[in-house]
Amino acid sequence: MKRILFITQDLGRTGSEMLLWYSLLNLNRAEFTSYVFCKQKGILIDQLPAHVKWFIAYKKSKNLYHKILRGVLKIFKIDPLAYQLKQIQKKIKADFWYVNTIANPEVYDIARKLGIKIITHFHELPMAYSFITYHNLEKIVNYSSGFIGCSEVVCEKIRNMGAKNVELLYGFIDQNRIRCSKPIDVVRTSLGFESTDFIWVISGKTTLIKGIDFLIPLLGLIPANAKILWIGGEEPSGTYYYVSKTIAAKFPDRVKFIGAQEEDYYNYLNCGNAFLLLSREDSFPLVMLEAASLGKPIVGFNSGGIKEFIREDTGIVVDQGNFENLAEAMNLVAEHPEMFNVNSIKMASANHEVTRQVNALEDILRKFSLNN
Repeated sequence: MKRILFITQDLGRTGSEMLLWYSLLNLNRAEFTSYVFCKQKGILIDQLPAHVKWFIAYKKSKNLYHKILRGVLKIFKIDPLAYQLKQIQKKIKADFWYVNTIANPEVYDIARKLGIKIITHFHELPMAYSFITYHNLEKIVNYSSGFIGCSEVVCEKIRNMGAKNVELLYGFIDQNRIRCSKPIDVVRTSLGFESTDFIWVISGKTTLIKGIDFLIPLLGLIPANAKILWIGGEEPSGTYYYVSKTIAAKFPDRVKFIGAQEEDYYNYLNCGNAFLLLSREDSFPLVMLEAASLGKPIVGFNSGGIKEFIREDTGIVVDQGNFENLAEAMNLVAEHPEMFNVNSIKMASANHEVTRQVNALEDILRKFSLNN
């Protein structure tokens, strides 16, 4: 049996965190013992099964002893994170660490000093590399013994940096958890949409990387009855202020921002006629799979993994930044729904169902174990 320490940000509801959560729920317990270390406590931690032991960094722990211990360690100039991970490793004796995303570069030096092998799961494309330093990305690439990329394009970027042992594992969802409890027309009415509106749903934070600013040039090219429902956390940035105020002034009632959703998330996702991806870069968005599981045609810019998922009768991908072509594709979907087969869309999503993909993950983990 292999013991694995999964290291991640928080087990919140972002795509990379949910992917890890699905993995932890479904990994073969007879073959893999899972432990999780999070920098802070996200909403999905309490939904882990009892057999998955988890730890929260002292810095964000609500445990008084941990807070006091961290203070003492800092007084003696001992790195609390290094100390904590060393104590965890001593206790659980993990065979290797599995680092989820490149947003945890500080753990690589700690692993190297402890002689622990690392497998790194990349969910990012080059635009996201700018969020860490040159030295930290170098450290991730040079120290990792193996890599997982969530799409072919992600794997290509990893290999371009000279990395070896790169494995593809497409993102996946648990379709059993995608449940809609309210009729579509009831949800649409509650949001103030008219029966003649064609609703495009976008899911994600209101950030530049998700293309929040792209709404402004796009809205001038699509019909007035084409409405956009944006589900996702509202970033308190100047860019979001600019976009929201410009839309309110120039395109009133065309876009509804409803913030992050939990209970009614799938009801809102399902109330749209189709799904729209405006991202500048997106490795392999899980929201795309969720929308497809509900039979929604998908239109978007060629921002990464979308090109590996969309087929002729499931949606349309256009060149990045070509707003005229994007508007034409959106109009084609709205005016000719018969061109997009709901069953084909759902079947495409079913190919990325959790059971199938966790089996692939287990194969990768076995291969990694044999090579180390």
